[in-house]
Amino acid sequence: MSAIQLAKQAYTAFNREKPHSSITEWVEILTSPGYADEAYDGIPELVDAISIQATGPAEASRAIRKKLKHGNPHQQYRALVILRALVENGGHNFQTSFADSQLTDAIKMLASDGSTDPKVKKKLVAVLTAWYTQFKDDPSMTLVANLYKSCGLGHTGGHRPTRSSVQYDAEELRRLEEREREKEKEREEREAERRRKEDEKRKTKEEKEKRKREEEGKRKAARNGKVQRKPFDFEQEKPQILTAIANASQASINLVNAITLVNTEQDSLQTNVRVQECLDKAKFARKQIVRYIQLVENEDMIGTLIEANDRIIAAIETYDTLSRPNITEQDVQHVQEGLAAVKIQDSELSRLQEKQRAAVQRSLGRAGGISQLAAGKGRDQDGEAGHAYVHPDLQELSFGSLGMEKSRLPPPLRPSSARRTSSDEGAAYRRGSLSDFSDYESSDEGTYNRASTSSRGRAHTGSDEEVGVHHDTHKGLVAEEEDPFADPFTDP
Repeated sequence: MSAIQLAKQAYTAFNREKPHSSITEWVEILTSPGYADEAYDGIPELVDAISIQATGPAEASRAIRKKLKHGNPHQQYRALVILRALVENGGHNFQTSFADSQLTDAIKMLASDGSTDPKVKKKLVAVLTAWYTQFKDDPSMTLVANLYKSCGLGHTGGHRPTRSSVQYDAEELRRLEEREREKEKEREEREAERRRKEDEKRKTKEEKEKRKREEEGKRKAARNGKVQRKPFDFEQEKPQILTAIANASQASINLVNAITLVNTEQDSLQTNVRVQECLDKAKFARKQIVRYIQLVENEDMIGTLIEANDRIIAAIETYDTLSRPNITEQDVQHVQEGLAAVKIQDSELSRLQEKQRAAVQRSLGRAGGISQLAAGKGRDQDGEAGHAYVHPDLQELSFGSLGMEKSRLPPPLRPSSARRTSSDEGAAYRRGSLSDFSDYESSDEGTYNRASTSSRGRAHTGSDEEVGVHHDTHKGLVAEEEDPFADPFTDP
């Protein structure tokens, strides 16, 4: 009975299958002709597969050993590349367990076989040299480090390395150092990129949280009615208020003018660019006016603001009325009445102008009164009564200080009219003849003397009497004697 059990155990021991998992499949794939000699694609996945299995290092060593013993030169070269990458990245567990006796025998056989491809042997020397340099001071890796000497590459045992092997070692070390530097640089770049992405994510998250907190604070403040606003300062805002009033007045006037210039038979208010531009400006100006109406408490300014608002409203209502499809005469009349009702209140400038006009009228009145008084005094001195006459074109003239001082001047010289009495109203008014004013010399001395006497009797009596006016109307210019210049053919 015991013999049968021993036979069964021996049969089972000799015929049991080795573990076959994804590790063996990865080694088969990575050593295929589709991969380049120095390609490292897929090795990280192989490392992960080894690390998650307890028998991973042993299975990987067995799969690589098969490629070293029975594979072609490309598979052998790729097996050495994969083995070195696993030793460097597989961790301490793989480093201390992969170098079993079967794998070390396969490596020694590959190094000592003369039929080994030179390229594969060169790669083997480079790998063993790198292990010796890396693990010669590590007691746990003594077996791996001594493979360099066991394969006849060391200086012990009377065997000296050839010049070619030394050259291979130097070149391999240089290439190894370059690859190490490249890997370190790549790791640093990946680490920097990872940190940069993490920083960007953190900043984005912080900004999002900040905006969220701000929005939440605004919502809470709005719900609680605690929105903080800058207090309104009238003195500080006064220039802006005056500017808003001026803009509102200008906008309303421009809108009305633009509407007036549109021919509704050929154009429409809704499509007219100028009208729409003025309408937008008027609406914007009204927003500012309405805001200031709500804030301003000054009595002088609030009236002007309300009036400016009324003007804009009237202009907008005009636009609304005239923009209808069907406009009637009643609509036009309503618009005209509305525009006429909107008037600007009396400003300080208009009141000042009225005061100035009244002062000018009073000054002209005083000047006219002084002139009339002076003229009346002159007439009183001459014994005449009447009113001073001033030409209509000269009534509004004022000569300033000269006009005020003319009362002290003497009255002007004026020609006086002929004085008539009731006794001589019926008598004929005679004038002197030509002989009274000529230089004719007559032989008759008496006639000349009478003419001279008659002429002296017609002397002027005052500065105010006209020339040629005679006071003695009973005496003629010719006496009873015959007139030497009389017509001889007339009857005596």
